[in-house]
Amino acid sequence: MFEKVSEKVLTDNTIDIDLTLRVANKVTDFLDKNLEKPSERYMVARLVSILYEETKDYSLEPEFESKIRELAQQKPKKAD
Repeated sequence: MFEKVSEKVLTDNTIDIDLTLRVANKVTDFLDKNLEKPSERYMVARLVSILYEETKDYSLEPEFESKIRELAQQKPKKAD
């Protein structure tokens, strides 16, 4: 059974959004430096998501996808 991530995790402060954004930026920078083609970078990012779904039984509720897209456009508040 999948544990579904929903908008509730944002309102319950279950996830440190700023930390999540900083780490996502670091992962993106790593992929940019190590893979030449954007399609390869995208494939790696998608594979990581799929691996979490398959091995950790964790996934997003479909309606939460739009919130994730909004987060992707934000910058972290704290710099590392």
